[in-house]
Amino acid sequence: MRNKVVAVLLSVLFLILLLPAPSTRADGFDVGTLRERYAILVDANDPTTALYGIEKNADAKCSTGSTIKILTCMLAIESDRLDEEATVSDNAVNFNKKYNSLMGIEAGEKWAIQDLLYGLMLPSGNDAAIAIAEHLAGSTKAFANKMNEKAQELGMTHSHFTTVHGKDDGKADNPKNYSTARDMAILTAWALQNETFRKIVSTKTYTCADSKGRHTITLQNTNRLLIDAVDDSYEPISCLYKDAIGVKTGDTNSAGKCFIAAAARGGVTLIAVLLGGTLDDPDYLARSANMNAKTKDPYNAQRFEDAIAMFDYGFKQMSQLLTVQDLIDMGMPVSFPVQVQNAAKNDPQDGLLTVSPRLDVSQQLQLMKPYMDQLVGNIHSMAETKIGTLVAPINEGDVVGTVEYKVGASTLFSSNLYADRDVKEGILSNEQSTTPTISTQELPQVSAGAPLMGTASTLTGEPVKETNAKKFILVVLIVLFVLVLIVFAVFMVIVRIRRERHRKAKAAARRRKRMQQERIARQRAAETDRMK
Repeated sequence: MRNKVVAVLLSVLFLILLLPAPSTRADGFDVGTLRERYAILVDANDPTTALYGIEKNADAKCSTGSTIKILTCMLAIESDRLDEEATVSDNAVNFNKKYNSLMGIEAGEKWAIQDLLYGLMLPSGNDAAIAIAEHLAGSTKAFANKMNEKAQELGMTHSHFTTVHGKDDGKADNPKNYSTARDMAILTAWALQNETFRKIVSTKTYTCADSKGRHTITLQNTNRLLIDAVDDSYEPISCLYKDAIGVKTGDTNSAGKCFIAAAARGGVTLIAVLLGGTLDDPDYLARSANMNAKTKDPYNAQRFEDAIAMFDYGFKQMSQLLTVQDLIDMGMPVSFPVQVQNAAKNDPQDGLLTVSPRLDVSQQLQLMKPYMDQLVGNIHSMAETKIGTLVAPINEGDVVGTVEYKVGASTLFSSNLYADRDVKEGILSNEQSTTPTISTQELPQVSAGAPLMGTASTLTGEPVKETNAKKFILVVLIVLFVLVLIVFAVFMVIVRIRRERHRKAKAAARRRKRMQQERIARQRAAETDRMK
């Protein structure tokens, strides 16, 4: 009996092994589509946790290439010595020139540390990295020791750095400089808290010169989420991303094509770490040395395209699509009581008037989670009205003010406020003129036409449905104005033509009359001559 049970269990196990393995998915995002060996997506507020489970070998030790320059840059910023000038050594400019990304500085020149940081981060200058390290720490080895100390302080427990620029003579499976995707997310989240760092890594191009002003260099960012690649021989793939704010690319033999990217939308900053691109692509590895730029570009673009896919998914999951009607159902106020002065004594509500906006209840708003949480907590107080002192008579439908619906300092949408009934006037008196009002602001200048609808794009960066009534009316008015001008111009031309014709006709008539008179005079003169 026992043998039969064992045989059944072995059969079931064998059948399970024959079943296809499920694809690796992270809450709907297929991480198997990422072409990099190591990856993670995080919220900058929680860089240790993969957002929606999007991670791939995130804790495996790997080479990070030039992305470790994020740490080099931050240590220089924290030194508070950016105005100092570093003298460029022979070591900085002679380091492996053939296979090297360089800022382009020359030995003996003096450069401000701040300018060297742009050369470090935009074109990924290894020469700039060495110049910075030697000036601030005396040697690259001493600076690398500081990098390791800071890494441990930040909790990057699986990282170790031997160079200041990330170039490594180790192998992909045994790098001398190493970290993990998760550790690099921790580093980047920390760096993005620094304003100077954010400014540098979000810069597209930067022009600087040495201390004597003899050598000027224009630097271009290698982050193709920020700026299109340029090549005169072909048109590279565009990977621009409107929410991108930085940070660093990397590309070495041991690290493959790497990219750490950050994007911000609606109060949320996401960080995508992608390392080891092309390391698992035998076709690229076999042909890369002989590829021209056009052939290699699809491989270069992969890391940027994958970052965009991660960002799009993350932002979509962190946002919620609502309509104005949903907000109303949640308790958003849409009517406001106002006391009207000089109302008739027999007014059924003693001059109390309700004013309301005219909203497109189907308008869609896409709110990121921080704004959504804030909205839910303040739904009953999100309306800010501007209503002047109201004095009867007031007719139903009159515009009496405006209302803005806001989340924090951001306006979701706005509308005119309209009276919901007639309020007849009474007799003015000193006593009635002091009737209190809800607002003592001056009546705003608003249109009595379509509601002033806004957009939530300031909160999400995403387009939302907007009412087109105002735009349509404006277009119609412009068209009518142009037509009136055309008709008026045609009318004036016709009038001028008619006047000219009338003038010419009168002139011709006068000429004919004059000629006739001259003919008669000549005839009379001739008859007089004959009679003589």
